[in-house]
Amino acid sequence: MDIGIHHLRCFLTLAEEQHFTWAADRLGLSQPTLSRHIQRLEEALGRSLVDRSTRHLRLTPEGRRLRTELHTLLPRLETALFPPPPEAPFRLGYAWGFPTAVGRRAIERMEERHQLLVQPVRVDDGTAGLRDGAADAALVWGPVRDPRLVATEIHRERRVAAVSRRSTLAVQSTVSWRDVGRRCLVVNTVSGTLTPDDWPGSHRPEVGAEATNMDEYLHAVAIRRGVGVLPASVAAQYPDPDILYLPLTGAPPAALHFVRPRVNPHPHTETLESVLRDCAADRGEERQLIPPRGTVV
Repeated sequence: MDIGIHHLRCFLTLAEEQHFTWAADRLGLSQPTLSRHIQRLEEALGRSLVDRSTRHLRLTPEGRRLRTELHTLLPRLETALFPPPPEAPFRLGYAWGFPTAVGRRAIERMEERHQLLVQPVRVDDGTAGLRDGAADAALVWGPVRDPRLVATEIHRERRVAAVSRRSTLAVQSTVSWRDVGRRCLVVNTVSGTLTPDDWPGSHRPEVGAEATNMDEYLHAVAIRRGVGVLPASVAAQYPDPDILYLPLTGAPPAALHFVRPRVNPHPHTETLESVLRDCAADRGEERQLIPPRGTVV
């Protein structure tokens, strides 16, 4: 029976994920289809690769041997047979807000020093497009908890409070983390990183409104559904005549992570991560100032 590269890719993905459902999801296949591909590969080789007698997926000794061999050989074979087009850009996903100071500088350096076109791609989900393959790597505010991804913190910056100009907080020059804890909070349920659980139990805000994107988020703040909390550089990108951005004291900093697939990352992923680290180090301490009160950012 003939076998193809897709049979080998299915097996290697299954061996890496150690889970039929996760592997099928990553491959864009149904679980029964993946099972049939693995069975056909076993029939063609004349040996069992997966131990089906256990509750959790385990590879047989022959399966482990094949996994080791394919881990090196299959990517080389795929590159030889299907080389990526030289003009294809590196797709850098982001959600919620692009880190302009660090991100744009890194893109410029990648294009100037490494002759690689980097294309920012906005995808409003928790992994900024990595889960469905819309991005090669991503910049994500906050932690990413997915065993198929690797997240590395590259930058931190202060947060600001977004308040309606008609809010009682608008008369203050600053807002404290505890102040927000006594208010209603606007929460982004799709790609946001803050929830009421980020406050101590004695000063935990209630959810005043839920949003799925930045437009909905700012609209909820403007009509006084609650207070918003944003990284300073993100707030600067969204001026709104009905919203004030105020310094937020006592708040933990916003952490920016570079996120990539755990297996088979884009060939230039490590280079981009290194450039991002350099740009973040060059920027140093966050120096973006909040405009004077009464000024729209």
